[in-house]
Amino acid sequence: MALPSSGAAPESALAAPDPAALVASLAQSPPARTRFTEVRFSGLLDRPLILSGELEYLGPGQLAKHVASPWQETIRVEAGEAVIQRGDKPPRRVALAQVPELEGFLRGFSALLGGDAPALARDFELAVQGSAANWQLHLKPRDARLARRISAIEVDGRGSTARCFQTRDADDDLGILLVADLATIDLPTRPSSRRLQALCRGLVAP
Repeated sequence: MALPSSGAAPESALAAPDPAALVASLAQSPPARTRFTEVRFSGLLDRPLILSGELEYLGPGQLAKHVASPWQETIRVEAGEAVIQRGDKPPRRVALAQVPELEGFLRGFSALLGGDAPALARDFELAVQGSAANWQLHLKPRDARLARRISAIEVDGRGSTARCFQTRDADDDLGILLVADLATIDLPTRPSSRRLQALCRGLVAP
């Protein structure tokens, strides 16, 4: 017969996870694919921009983002360059070495998906809040060039699953990328950043 619960969660469940252990638990075995919904908030936009599509992690340093709506665009990162193709237009190639801040961001994102905590820590300061069941991983760029473009990245998740990636740039514009179970929720035409952040942190139901 099961003993009645005291109602108190184990201390280990309430403690914030170790950053390195948390990152390692997020490792994806390539090829890994997930649907996404991205919401961009900017002072230059009349309303938030909502994109949806699929993300691919193809191995260290190899990423792809396929946007299906509101336009069709594919961005592939591999072999030190980004290849961008929108619709039927010819692809554009950008050498990452020419854009060091973008290279640092993508290197960090790849390290995160690969569960490579030492590589991630080389480019970002890591801090974790919350508990193992509902955590927030904060990434602060170490490189001054990247910090001039991106002030902070926050990853929200549960257990070993990341559910949201929030990126705030130096102009205070905010991008919120919803993945996993949050990628398919219905959003209003004018979603609130505060509501989405509460959703990412598990404070409100989808």
